[in-house]
This record gives sequence, structure tokens and C-alpha cells, in this order.
Amino acid sequence: MAAPKPFTPISVAEAVHRYRDALHLRVATGALSPATRDAYVRDLTEAAVLLGHDKTLDDVEAEDIEYALVRIANAPDRRYTRTRKAGPGGEAPAGRGLQARARWTAAVRGLFAWAADQGYIRADPMPGVSRVRVPTRAAGARLGLTVEQAQALQETPQASAAGKELRADQRLTVRDEVILRLLTETGPRVAELCAANVDDVRRHELTGGPVLRIRNGKGGRSRDVPLSATLVELLETYQQHERPTPPATDAEADRADAARALLVTIRGRRMTARDVQRMVERRVKQMPAELRRAVTPHGLRHTAATVLLRQAGADVGTVADILGHSDVGTTSVYLDPSATAAAEALQRSPLAQ
Repeated sequence: MAAPKPFTPISVAEAVHRYRDALHLRVATGALSPATRDAYVRDLTEAAVLLGHDKTLDDVEAEDIEYALVRIANAPDRRYTRTRKAGPGGEAPAGRGLQARARWTAAVRGLFAWAADQGYIRADPMPGVSRVRVPTRAAGARLGLTVEQAQALQETPQASAAGKELRADQRLTVRDEVILRLLTETGPRVAELCAANVDDVRRHELTGGPVLRIRNGKGGRSRDVPLSATLVELLETYQQHERPTPPATDAEADRADAARALLVTIRGRRMTARDVQRMVERRVKQMPAELRRAVTPHGLRHTAATVLLRQAGADVGTVADILGHSDVGTTSVYLDPSATAAAEALQRSPLAQ
């Protein structure tokens, strides 16, 4: 058993800098996704400001972290940089949500656990910090859409463009349909969708069918996701006729990244998760009133899983491969409840005929 490392005082800023290297290593070994690492780095950069860059890490106490967490709770949501997120009644936002606070606390907890192993602190203050309780989803709460709702959402780009003079920022109808179909048919994570490149769409070596190569998914795993004929046709139309070019004023590296990207904004730059979320919100509002229901891009991932398992008849292992789950038990979390699923399953059973 290795002897504990001797205590070495270190500043908060230096600890965050060194821990960032440890997070990069975890990504390289597949123990952490790049998106999670980036979120932790942002949270820890903010924590260093609140706790004090020059303060000795060993001098940070639980109440210092509790005070920083209170300030985090009242800070603006960083996803909204140009506008403010409105509350349910249109009022000013209360601040960061419970999920954001819980992740911030998890990032700081990881920093101090690592620092204790390195000998940078003599006692971990995190056991004295209150945990942020994130409520679990109520049983029966539906996150995804029904087949009818999903089909209506897929059709909104073409329906909204029919016979209308569109503004420049409304003309990406083919791109929007591509995104909605990718999310509802194959259920990629938003970060995976935004990271996809043009050359990731190819023919599979064994099947010869079109696939989207999703690289560096959660846990650093990559996978090939089959694409429908409709999706392939839409992608070709988008790339040939609708895809904007990046501004000439952008840096060369940014223009090169935009040229590689599978999906770009109206300005020709690689799309972000927030760009996709805004687009989904806008298209949901264009659904027929009788089918309209609020949904997030992650809710469309639930939709894809539920439809593949319940309507398409795919087995849970196949759906786990499509979604990028290393454990098929995780896939069941994405199954939306259905009161008719059991009855329909029995009716399809050959033993019930």
C-alpha cells in the first residue's frame, strides 16, 4: 500500500489548473466524456473566482463553499448570454436550476477528493457541505412524444415554409428537418449531433448501408448509427443547396471547423447545443395545436428509444447500441411509460394467436 503523500500547500487557482489536467486524462482513458469535462472546467473556473484564486486550498472550509453555492444559485443561467431566461409567468429568472447547482457541487467535490489524494489538503471540507437535492421524475411523467406528435414535429419545417416569404434566419427548413429526424429516429445526444462532421456520413463497411459515425460519445465510445433513406436524401439536399458558408472575417481555424461540421447555423458556423434547443422550441410552437406539447432535444431521444422498442420491435440490446449505452439497463430509463404496451405485446405474441 502506497504511503500517503506529504502535505503541500497550494493555491485554489493552481489546484484547479492541475485538476484540469487530471480531467483531460480521464477523457483520454474514456472515463469521462468531453462534454462533462468542459462543464466541470467551467464550474471550477467559476469556483476559483468565488473562493479566491490566491487562497490556500487547505484553508477553504465548508461554509466558504456553502456561501459560493448560494451565489451560484442566484447567478444568471449561462446558457442565455444575449437574453434573460424568463420564469413560468414571464418574471425574471430565479437563477441557476437545481441540476446546474448539483453539477457545480459535484465538480467541486471531485476537486477536493483529488486534492486529498495529492496531499494538497489535510481535511476534505465537502462532507460538511449540504447536498443539492434534485427531484426525480415522477412516475408516469412523459418526456418523449407519441408517434403522431413526433411525425407532426418532423413536418413543421416544410409546413411553415409552404407559400411564405421567409426571412434569412427562417430558410434552413431542410437542415431543421434533418435535425428533427435525427433526434426522433436515432436519438443522438445533442453534443454528439453538434460534433458530427460531413465525412461522418458514409457507407458501412459490412452492410453497405448509410450510417452516421458518432465519435467520442459518452465515455469516449464511438458508434455507427444507421440512417433512413429519407434522412440521407435530406442531408444531400441540405449540403448541396441550403448550407450557408462561414463569414470570411472568421479566423481560419473557425472556418475550417465550420467546413467540417455536418450542421451549421445561418451564419455558417458549427451549431451548438443551445442552437439546437432554440430550433426545437421554435418548431414545437409550429405544431398543430391538438398535437403540440413542449419537448426538449433530450426528450426526443426518449421518443426515439420508445418508438424503436415499442413500435419498431427492436430488442433492447439493439436500441442500447443505437443510443450509445454501455449497459442495457440504462436503456430502460429512456422508455416512456405506456398503458397499452402490455396489451399490444400480448396481442403480437404468436402464442396468443
